[in-house]
Amino acid sequence: MKQSNLLNAQFARRLFRTAFSSWQLLAVMLIVCMNVAVGSKLYAQSNTIAVKGKVMADGEPVIGATVLVKGVSTGTATDMDGNFSLNVASKAVLVVSSIGYETQEVPVNGRQFINVVLKSDVVALKDVVVVGYGVQKKVNLTGAVSSVSTDELEGKPISNVLEAMQGTTPGLVIQQGSSTPGSVPSINIRGLNTMNNNDPLVIIDGIEGSLANLNPADIEQISILKDASSTAIYGSRASNGVVLVTTKKGKAGKVEISYDFMYGVQQPTSLPKIADSWVYAELYNEAAVNSGRAAKFTPEQIAQYRNGGPNVNWVKELYNRNSPQSSHNVSMTGGNDQLSYMASLGYLDQSSMFKGPDYGYKRYNARLNVSHKVTNNFTLNLTSQFARNDIKEHAYWTEWIIEQANRMPPIYPIKNEDGSYNYPAGSNSNGLQRLEEGGYRQNVNDELLGTIQAEWEVYKGLKLIGSAGGRVWNNKLHENRKAFEGTGDTENKLTEQFYRSKNITTNLMVTYNTKIGKHSIGGLLGYAYEGFSEKQFSTSRLTEDSKYDIFVGDLSGDKVSNTGSGSDWAIYSGFARATYNYDEKYLLEFNIRNDYSSYFAKGNRSGVFPSFSAGWRISEEKFWSVLKPYVPSLKIRGSWGLVGNNRIGAYQYMQTVSVTNGISFGDKLAQTATFASTNPDLKWETTRMANIGFELGLLNNDLNITFDCFNNRTKDILVNLPVPGLFGNGAPIQNAGKVETRGWELSVSYRLKTGPVVHNFAGNISDSFNEVIDTRGTEIIGGSDVQTIIKEGYPLYSYYAYRSDGFFQNEEECQKGPHLEGITPKPGDIRYLDKNGDGVIKPDDDRFIVGNDFPRYTFGFTYGLEYKGFDFSMMWQGVGKRNKWMRGESVEAFHNNNEGPVMDFHQDRWTPNNPDATYPRLTMGAESANNAAKSDFWIQDAKYLRLKNAQIGYTFPQQWMKKLYVKNLRIFASVQNPLTFTKMKGGWDPEYTGDGSGRSYPVARVYSFGLNVKF
Repeated sequence: MKQSNLLNAQFARRLFRTAFSSWQLLAVMLIVCMNVAVGSKLYAQSNTIAVKGKVMADGEPVIGATVLVKGVSTGTATDMDGNFSLNVASKAVLVVSSIGYETQEVPVNGRQFINVVLKSDVVALKDVVVVGYGVQKKVNLTGAVSSVSTDELEGKPISNVLEAMQGTTPGLVIQQGSSTPGSVPSINIRGLNTMNNNDPLVIIDGIEGSLANLNPADIEQISILKDASSTAIYGSRASNGVVLVTTKKGKAGKVEISYDFMYGVQQPTSLPKIADSWVYAELYNEAAVNSGRAAKFTPEQIAQYRNGGPNVNWVKELYNRNSPQSSHNVSMTGGNDQLSYMASLGYLDQSSMFKGPDYGYKRYNARLNVSHKVTNNFTLNLTSQFARNDIKEHAYWTEWIIEQANRMPPIYPIKNEDGSYNYPAGSNSNGLQRLEEGGYRQNVNDELLGTIQAEWEVYKGLKLIGSAGGRVWNNKLHENRKAFEGTGDTENKLTEQFYRSKNITTNLMVTYNTKIGKHSIGGLLGYAYEGFSEKQFSTSRLTEDSKYDIFVGDLSGDKVSNTGSGSDWAIYSGFARATYNYDEKYLLEFNIRNDYSSYFAKGNRSGVFPSFSAGWRISEEKFWSVLKPYVPSLKIRGSWGLVGNNRIGAYQYMQTVSVTNGISFGDKLAQTATFASTNPDLKWETTRMANIGFELGLLNNDLNITFDCFNNRTKDILVNLPVPGLFGNGAPIQNAGKVETRGWELSVSYRLKTGPVVHNFAGNISDSFNEVIDTRGTEIIGGSDVQTIIKEGYPLYSYYAYRSDGFFQNEEECQKGPHLEGITPKPGDIRYLDKNGDGVIKPDDDRFIVGNDFPRYTFGFTYGLEYKGFDFSMMWQGVGKRNKWMRGESVEAFHNNNEGPVMDFHQDRWTPNNPDATYPRLTMGAESANNAAKSDFWIQDAKYLRLKNAQIGYTFPQQWMKKLYVKNLRIFASVQNPLTFTKMKGGWDPEYTGDGSGRSYPVARVYSFGLNVKF
């Protein structure tokens, strides 16, 4: 066996061993869970009595309150009238708890009937929010932190948690540009701060992770950290905000088993609106004549199309009418006041909307969270997750398949009469054949993530907390792309790719919290280490044998491509936090973190990121007592700080070399190598964040209003500035950019109870605007079909093009008006503004900044209703300002080889009888050069309003369920993305985030039903 084969086999064996070890670890954890459940303390005493009781609060029975026997797992829950019954020891102690109330311990003392009156828990009612390395009372927060509750996630037909979060939080911009099985929406917090990675940091139970692999049913709370006060504790990775995810933990009491089921069908929300075949034929003739050609279709042919001839929407034919999607989740919680656990299993099966074999996405989740109170002051906590994502799709690129379908006119059938696939003249592809016979690509990702934490309360208020955790990610990709008629290929392409990464995190912290009179003091001092390593190997081969085994065959030769790479980095950190409040009126907080990163050269590896914040709860002042009945809560707060961004490629400060296949000199091939330009002085990108806001409660705090305004300025942004071509190499990356982002956020919520009906209203709106402050006077132009520019004084990635000025209406205007260089316009062509007034339109002189793709004025609105077991909710979401530059066959008639289809809006084209048209005269071939130029004419208004989700459910009365030994049962029906209102032409989805070609898998509309049951 050749050396390359040997290395490949060794790599595969190591990868298999790692995956097998991961499964072994998961199995061990599940066995531990089972033993914990079985081996918990048994409560068995001979001296027992039957105790009945009632739990009340504010004169009303408390439904579903938990009643436990202290020290054991025996317990129950109150019924609809607040009643409970238990067999307990005569000297037992009952622990009674319910969300929003203080937990009470009640000695039985031989009593057979016990009344319990719960008191409101101010802390619980006003929320505890998860922040970096801890929790804080929401009323005492001085930073900008938003929370997403589990209510936002339940009952929605989603494949990942981001879909449910869209529109729920101000400042959180989520764009679902595609519903490709396994795809993940993009996420951004408070706009763009840099020309590099703008993704937020995601922390799941203390470990950096991915929201794509998370089972939404396992989530307890999500916190969005947006300003320096809340993010500086994460230092160099916090400039784009932080998403903190806390998963569900065990609950003391009887074992509770929950099962959630959902089944739905997917349909595309929108597809291109193609003109009918007879309309196409008529307009084709018109375009041909306008372009100096002969008409192609006779009146008889056009009549035949109109009377039952071919009329095919090629794009629509790629998709199934209905594509199923289902999910199953089962969880188990239980324990006592010493040990509690939560274990869950989840399964998601999302079929592709594309026709073809069994394309789709399957996700498998397993989770085990355990908490063990070893002694009164020492606790061990374990959180662990295993996830497998299995994505099977066609072997060709989605964009390519949709592109070919977009370019097919409706006059051609997809299949011939004999059942073979049709290849119209000028086409080398049939998109449906690529789906059905073109092979497949299977991508399997395994993730194992877990932490173990020890917490020791050394002294009252003083704790030592140590944790260690890690994330292992294994990926295997197999592709078998088949050759067939029309592709131009004669050989199949086989590809195997392996990727593995490991991330190890350790933390050691000391916390201290105390209260001296009216002074509350808190402190945190910590150390963290995070190390990351990754390796990748890929091999592909061209072969005529579709059953070829790539691991056995020869991996050398000109038909084989082998690549591999690897990298490592590490960060050492020290961090601290100090909090102070006086009488919960005057609030102060200080955070600082010092990161030392291997991303940079020695001398630039250390970065210090401090933040300061303060708040004043005005409503707690004595002078406010007169207004307290009308305005029960008012807090103002502000923060300032520095955070960093180290999300660049590893080794960019080091000299690297790439060996090439060589350069021909006559009949000789000389081996060559290229050297990258480097900059050993690279340093941190640093963002200065400033935020000010207020929180207002009205109507007994049923109406809550939060407002924030912010200003972020990032300096030392890493950027490649253009260099002259004579330089002979690309420019080294430099700390040469500066960007300022400013904006505001508003959220309002209101709870209204009218008799037995409860209404819940919530809305939010936010905006962010960025401006390039400094690029050393250089303009950075990017893109080809759609061009953008980075220019001082304008937003990042602004569209850069000619500015249209209506249509030429007659020959005189064509002769006298400005025109594109080398082109003579004709009546009905687009006219462009002459920026420098020389009469000739040229790229270097006459382009303008004409728009921007980043969403502004993002908003969301939710409404919920509850009435005697019935519930209804709906969620609206949208964008108030956004431009989308559409191009190619998505907007240009006859784009591809003069054959491309006609969109419905092309019918309103310029003619001498329709001079006020919305589309220029129809042309084809070289005659289209003027109108196809890159200009703002092709930029569309992409603002939209979308009904994201509507749901109705019913929870059965508990007295009915008791007979079935069921604690709770809810059934529901839901629809995702049922309505969209937009000005976008052509049927394109306004949330589309691609390059403007329209070659994107559509967002799905999902009709579903399901149930939630607890035992």
